[in-house]
Amino acid sequence: MECQELLILLDKDRRMKNILRLIVFVCFVNTISAQQIPLTSQYMFNNYLLNPAEAGSVDYMPISLSARAQWNGIEGAPKTQFFSAHSKLGQKMGIGGFVYRDETGPINEQGVQLSYAYHLSLNDDAKISFSLAGQLFFHGINRAYLRPDEGDDAALNTLKVNAISPDINFGILYYTDKYKVGLSSPQLLQNSIYSSTEDIDSPKLARHYYLYGEYEFGMNDKIDLVPSTLVKYVAGAPFQFDINVKALYNKKYWIGASYRYNNAVVGMLGLNWKNLSFGYSYDYNLTDIADYSAGAHEIFLTYKLMKKKGEEAKRFD
Repeated sequence: MECQELLILLDKDRRMKNILRLIVFVCFVNTISAQQIPLTSQYMFNNYLLNPAEAGSVDYMPISLSARAQWNGIEGAPKTQFFSAHSKLGQKMGIGGFVYRDETGPINEQGVQLSYAYHLSLNDDAKISFSLAGQLFFHGINRAYLRPDEGDDAALNTLKVNAISPDINFGILYYTDKYKVGLSSPQLLQNSIYSSTEDIDSPKLARHYYLYGEYEFGMNDKIDLVPSTLVKYVAGAPFQFDINVKALYNKKYWIGASYRYNNAVVGMLGLNWKNLSFGYSYDYNLTDIADYSAGAHEIFLTYKLMKKKGEEAKRFD
């Protein structure tokens, strides 16, 4: 049984709560290394969250804030927030960073990333960038959430409830004004997270691989169409992929849709107003959790600092 299903049972059957809390504890400690790094459904509007090589790939500084709430109405449902910014540094360099917070059941995670990218021109249109980023993760477990109302548990008493782990993210990006392809691999060091008893192995941060691409089609003077895809892989877990499409009208309004394999269908809409961009998305779950949850809601807000007039016509971000 997956951790998500256990969270449903915790909310559905109060009589089983004490027992299931302990099961959730074992589930999270043994499988946390296989979990995906939290991502937003609207990452295609902020690819820097996927790849540090995106830093400095546009001629302005995007400052973005996003908030996501999954499985509304279920106790312990995931909640995630991101804040990011990146910018050019001269003609060939880019710098950037993000911070995030993610909570799911007894697990809470915070992270920070600072990155440097170097951009090379291949011809008049195409560029390639390489990036290395330092990451720092803060991990915590709420033992009050896990502890049964009666009795005690030795594993909970010996579990290290707070931990800090440094890591590295590497990325490559090939891009033009019309299309791009990126590859990144965060958590390269695969550090251990928590110290625990001999009976429960201390989990490690798993190395992730992201491969993504998009192409912008100018359908006419008013409409632009941008299909994109993202492939995610973690060792020991099956490949995951998203297929997305977004349409922009008059460079101001957009709608979009996404299919996350065996997981969800996502609808998106938003607008550009001067230097501001706003977006909203709703995830409709395709798994059994849809019987207990209304899905996921997400919003993002981006301010494009130092954006030149007409820049939106050059690059659709």
